[in-house]
Amino acid sequence: MKPSRTLPYVLFFASLLLNACVTSQSGKISLESQKPKYEEFVKSGEALPIESVITIDGEKVDLANPEKKKLVVLFATWCSDSNRALKALNQSAILNDDSIELVAIAREEKEEVVKAWRDKNGIKVPLAADPDRSIYKKFAAAGIPRLITVAKDGKIIKMNLAEGENQLKLIQW
Repeated sequence: MKPSRTLPYVLFFASLLLNACVTSQSGKISLESQKPKYEEFVKSGEALPIESVITIDGEKVDLANPEKKKLVVLFATWCSDSNRALKALNQSAILNDDSIELVAIAREEKEEVVKAWRDKNGIKVPLAADPDRSIYKKFAAAGIPRLITVAKDGKIIKMNLAEGENQLKLIQW
């Protein structure tokens, strides 16, 4: 019996999937423990680098609204940690809190993919697509999901890389 030529490819792609949520486009992972796991381009106290986004349903989400706190989630539909975070958010009180402007932005995904994922999973969180990574690259080089809390004045309170379990506990107002 000949050894399968496809086994190395299967193992390679399986390892890519396991690391898909956290690797950068170059595939490099930072090993420095003193710094954030991945390079970040915004810090607590800085202004949110986006003022608004258009959802996949064509609605504007005003992230400059001084009347509300904001929660911005950067995610990908294919990432297990992102799926866990969005499903938890979908069931949380945050979803119905009128004092919070909420949007989840899908990194490197087209609207039709995000819509299909939303419909399949019953997600009610307002979703936007970032097919060219133009929004995401204002925040970080790699790593999803990211939960970004923003004060009414538009200043970032905290940006968390929300891998693992109990992700919503990372949200700090």
